[in-house]
Amino acid sequence: MSHLITLLALLLVLSSSSMMSQGQLGQPGGPGIPCSQVANELLPCLSYLDEQTTSPSSSCCQGTKYVWKHYGRGKSERQEVCECLESLLPLIGAVDGSLVSALPQRCGLNIELPPISAYFNCSQIH
Repeated sequence: MSHLITLLALLLVLSSSSMMSQGQLGQPGGPGIPCSQVANELLPCLSYLDEQTTSPSSSCCQGTKYVWKHYGRGKSERQEVCECLESLLPLIGAVDGSLVSALPQRCGLNIELPPISAYFNCSQIH
């Protein structure tokens, strides 16, 4: 039930938030990362991140790979994805940061992420 409430809250924010409706995070005038796209791609990962399943689903891994392919190449893009995730974490609730950092590897990507949480400093992403 908590997973359903989390999902509904996330969808509500995605559809109504001015930051999300603009579709961009980042510096004004910069290209920015479409946080709504990142959120949509990673939405299937909620059941893994809130520990309702023990491993990410194939759709979660497809979304993770999409985010990496399209938004993970440069340092500034990775930092913006981190900031996007940080902005979404309060909506999801308590998430074990180690699950976030393990997600790429659990999906077959050779990426090392720190345990991202609502208090993580995204400028530490390299």
